[in-house]
Amino acid sequence: MQIAMYEQKQVSLHDEFPKFTSREVAIDQIKKRGQKRAYTCPFCEEFLTLRAGNTNEPHFAHIRDKSCLMSQAYEQYEKQIKRESSKQSVIRDVIFDDLSTQGKYKPDLKVEHGYQAKSQESWKIVPDIIVQKGSKQFGISILTNVHQKGDEILVKLIRKRQKYFKEKELDVIWFVEDRELSVDTTLRVLFLWESEILLTNKTSWDSKWDNLIHELSENDTYPLYEVFNYHGRTELANDVRSLYYVNTNRDEITFSVYRMILDELQSPYRAFAVSTGYNIQLSEALVIQDQLRLSNDELEARHMALFKSDFAKALDDMMQEYRETYVPQYIEKPAPLPTRTTVMQQETAKKLQEELEVVHWDDGTVSYLVNKLKRGYITEEDAAKLEYYLRHNRELVVFKGWELRDIQAMASAALGRIDDPKVRIHLIEIEDL
Repeated sequence: MQIAMYEQKQVSLHDEFPKFTSREVAIDQIKKRGQKRAYTCPFCEEFLTLRAGNTNEPHFAHIRDKSCLMSQAYEQYEKQIKRESSKQSVIRDVIFDDLSTQGKYKPDLKVEHGYQAKSQESWKIVPDIIVQKGSKQFGISILTNVHQKGDEILVKLIRKRQKYFKEKELDVIWFVEDRELSVDTTLRVLFLWESEILLTNKTSWDSKWDNLIHELSENDTYPLYEVFNYHGRTELANDVRSLYYVNTNRDEITFSVYRMILDELQSPYRAFAVSTGYNIQLSEALVIQDQLRLSNDELEARHMALFKSDFAKALDDMMQEYRETYVPQYIEKPAPLPTRTTVMQQETAKKLQEELEVVHWDDGTVSYLVNKLKRGYITEEDAAKLEYYLRHNRELVVFKGWELRDIQAMASAALGRIDDPKVRIHLIEIEDL
């Protein structure tokens, strides 16, 4: 293995070799120290020697027949993380220290390195960290060097590890170094490697986003991704997933949270960015309640509100373009309503309706107006159009699954949210139909 205790401090050969003038000198001096019992095993405290031959890279080893189970587990773990960059161990140790600190005042919380926790069971593959919270156990794995070169090999490695963890019934949260993060927030596109797709997680906040998207998409004529002008290759499923990137900047480590709906699962890989991402401090992301928090509730709520607002605006723009292009014979904009008295407003509204000729709108326009009413964001013009249509088409009970009484219930609900008297006149008229 690459580590040992030396003068009451844990050292690694990776850090020790540069202290000498050459590799040969380093090997000679460390060997001599080992022969004089200067190095011990950090797990069992037996003496270690340095082995350095032509075939194997230099490493510490127990004296013959003295090897311990924990050191064997660690040696296997070292091979497992050999592909990682030097940042991986830094990120791992910071996360481990933060979680261990929580364990000091949470008696039901136990934090261990993966190789320690599973050494007795002789697991062939282990996560970097294993957390036991009460009866629940989960793992944490950090991946670095995620890039185009070697992505195919990394995909096979990730699939193998995920299959093994699934067989062991261990849920694992994956963190990815953010060096390859690529997102176009304007077009809501996340560009991904296949390995990044495999590392997405499903959390409680993702399920909340699922519910929001279902609510927005339920009765709309246009798919959600079309409203946002996202050029998807397939029909996107209502399945939001999250990807956690980790950034090491100077001595600070932060996480960034991205929520997405995966697109076609072949190269070039991409996803619809439901949220445009936000950063979260280590101390906040790693708070353990029943599980890792990994989110900021206030920021999530803010991103949801922004998403709803962007959706409503994009849908308005799309329907306006649709009406101008495909439905030229829609009702002309009603004249501005007087605001002096309610009586004058009602008289003007009735006069406007009497002057409008009977028209039959296409299904898409009616759906658009009803959806605006349902959300409580309907304008004076659209409220007038919807009232007029319903007044002259009362015999057409079903339209896109809605009945007149359903639309009247929406009007009643909207009256509780809309203060504009010009809009309220038409909502009251719809109620009284």
